[in-house]
Amino acid sequence: MYSNKYQIFFLFFFIGISIFSQNINLKVVGNKAEGFSVDIYSGNQLLVHNSEEFSLRVANLDLSETTEIKAWKGAEWTGDKNQVKLSKNTYLSDFDLNILITVTYEVINQHVVKKTVDLFQSGMPTLYFTLEETSKPAEEPLKYVTFEHDDFPGGFSHEINPSVGFVTPKKMVVGFLMDAGYKNHYTRTTRRRFNGHGGGFVGMRRLPDPALVEVATLLERENNQHFIKQTFGEMYNLDAGKETVLKLKDTYKKVGNVTINKKPDIITLKGESTNRSGIELLTPLTDQRIYTISFLAKGNSPIAVKLFRNKNGLKKTELEHGIKYIDQFPINENEWTLFKGSIMVPYIEYDSVSMFIGSQFGKKYSIQIKDLQIVEHQPLKQPYNKMNMGEKITKTTYVFVEPWTNHRDFVISSQSRLAEGKGFEGSLMEKMLYANFNMLTWITSINDFTPLNVPNMNYAPDMYNRDSFFSIVSSYNEELNLKVWEQWAKTQNSNGAVATIITPYMGTIEAKDNEATIQFLIWAMLNKRRFDVSLPNDKIDKAVDYVLNEFDEDRDGICKSHFTLSQVDINKYEPKTDRLAVNQGMFAIALKTIKELGYNVSESYIEKAEKAYLNFYDAERKHLLFDKDFPEVITMTDLEPEFFSLWLFDKPMLTDEMVINHLEQIPILNKVPNSPYPKYGTTAPVCVRITNDEKGYSYLTADYQPFREFGEVNYKDGTRDGFYYNGGSWMRPEYCGYVVGYRHGWKKAKALMENRIWAEINLHPKWSYSKEFIPTKWTSTDSWWKSTKGLCWNVFILMANEVAGLRTPEMDPDFKK
Repeated sequence: MYSNKYQIFFLFFFIGISIFSQNINLKVVGNKAEGFSVDIYSGNQLLVHNSEEFSLRVANLDLSETTEIKAWKGAEWTGDKNQVKLSKNTYLSDFDLNILITVTYEVINQHVVKKTVDLFQSGMPTLYFTLEETSKPAEEPLKYVTFEHDDFPGGFSHEINPSVGFVTPKKMVVGFLMDAGYKNHYTRTTRRRFNGHGGGFVGMRRLPDPALVEVATLLERENNQHFIKQTFGEMYNLDAGKETVLKLKDTYKKVGNVTINKKPDIITLKGESTNRSGIELLTPLTDQRIYTISFLAKGNSPIAVKLFRNKNGLKKTELEHGIKYIDQFPINENEWTLFKGSIMVPYIEYDSVSMFIGSQFGKKYSIQIKDLQIVEHQPLKQPYNKMNMGEKITKTTYVFVEPWTNHRDFVISSQSRLAEGKGFEGSLMEKMLYANFNMLTWITSINDFTPLNVPNMNYAPDMYNRDSFFSIVSSYNEELNLKVWEQWAKTQNSNGAVATIITPYMGTIEAKDNEATIQFLIWAMLNKRRFDVSLPNDKIDKAVDYVLNEFDEDRDGICKSHFTLSQVDINKYEPKTDRLAVNQGMFAIALKTIKELGYNVSESYIEKAEKAYLNFYDAERKHLLFDKDFPEVITMTDLEPEFFSLWLFDKPMLTDEMVINHLEQIPILNKVPNSPYPKYGTTAPVCVRITNDEKGYSYLTADYQPFREFGEVNYKDGTRDGFYYNGGSWMRPEYCGYVVGYRHGWKKAKALMENRIWAEINLHPKWSYSKEFIPTKWTSTDSWWKSTKGLCWNVFILMANEVAGLRTPEMDPDFKK
């Protein structure tokens, strides 16, 4: 399937993490009287010796009755060293209810064990429950590790991936993973959009699964308590439980050009026309606790509220959890407005936390603040997972074992071993992306177990529909594809447009003429092909009418839109534009899709649209024109319609000459000596300006860029050269562009595909996972945006590799012929 060189390339990434001499195996311990449990061995070495399989807390729907199954063990067992099944019919006297419980261990390969807990009851309409799996090292570990920390001091771990483990005295690492949230019924959401039009996020009052993974604390370890715990279906209720009002320091730092008048009850800020001014104070916020920040405000300027980590008096990054992006909280000049936002502080390496309150509006202002308060919560813990009558509930976790090398390899294995545990086949990069996709697909909320797919933790809890399209169509999971497509369908407005975003716990009105509705139709076509299902014709009818009328009202085959039909969505065109190559190409794809869905679209109409896409190729400049008004700008996204044509219809639209010439114009940057092909670069800018000088390219500037106000503000001083849409390298469009080149005979394509995969894993030594984009100009990885970590839609590389002939659908565990 893979060429020899391709096999060697991907094998390179396994060196140091896959050589393992002894197989993982299972042993049943216990007896009829005390019950049975399972130990995990590596060869003859005992690694995990549990005193229980799990504990279960249950409640009725009004939470008036609760009970608990502590330290469950099996009454019977069957199996061998590779597969064990424990079972017991457990009676809950408080509910007069039997629960049939089965725990199954299965050795997947020499590294990975899969554990499932099945719960079934047929005597009560619904139960709430929380399930807690506690795993205990057989020997005192050298240390505990998490996805982001090489030596974790304990407590709950809320990171970009819920992976934890311990290192044994004999230098083996035992890692603990879990299935996707939409399967295990959890969400990693800690915040919601703020009310009104203030923007930003605040923490949730009903906080689901904060301690999804937890490690023994230093104090517990001193008392010889060693464990890793995975807890499903536990909610923290911040409006119940205990609260402690914390004392705030009376000192603060002046920020920017502002006059401060402090009275006992009120702080008055008067600022000039500067970008940022106000006050900053150290808070009592500390690791692994939950707080609420509140104050009353009035004035003539929106308020910004920011939290920052500090170390040794130096400000570090913005705190990622809870209050974030509060840049313009709206207040009234004549009456007090309450700001109230909760925040869950994860492990932040014992940093202190400072808070800025002021204005970033850039205009002269006067603001008054009173009753500033921080409350620490000891919230009430309540179950929220549901066990419905007659329905089997399954919780799935995984254990992996291998020699300990370093934290970086643990991060890589946390991804690849999860994919292996789920039965996925592919290269290391494919496994990592597949695992990342699963870890970013959760339930929507504590009251809605419908799947929700987020781009990365920075965008959570919002599901950006276009991102979720690329993520979920990469899987052959029928349930996931149909359920999320149905969620898209529910967002359809009266005009037939599908929304851009679904925001749990808050509304959204964003439905516009971007590519979302075209993707909705493509997805419908794929669902019909893959799963042979009937879909609601009324939804598809409306979407077809919308696409045809919105993008080509006069039916001349020329696409016109207010937005780009690609990811480069930072500009709005008034009036509609027909200047964009990617728009014209995607419209041609839309017409082909509509025709396959059974609608009357003539071949001549499709040919008009295709010809118009080809006409964006400038023979003199030798590339497709991103925007006819900016002919020196070239992008990878302009090859996206060609990729869709090859992927969906196995037929090109562009000629070999057009594709190869276009790709030859794009600079390949970040040359690295130890990359697979050092003579080439490892990353290419998604958008850049072609120049006639020796360098051959330049980043966009304030006076030459197609993004109007956005570009004028962000590209004026060169600080964002190589970042975001000013030269950032986005793996998905870049890799798909290389696959287009590969299909059109471009000789460099394979090498650049391999280099780009190498860059995703290796270019940042501490970020060995998927990223939103990689900067193409940087002096230190410290400047890389932390918000970009773990982007989900890069899993679309699976479809790109199918188009390139490097993988087959059968390698997906959910594929059905």
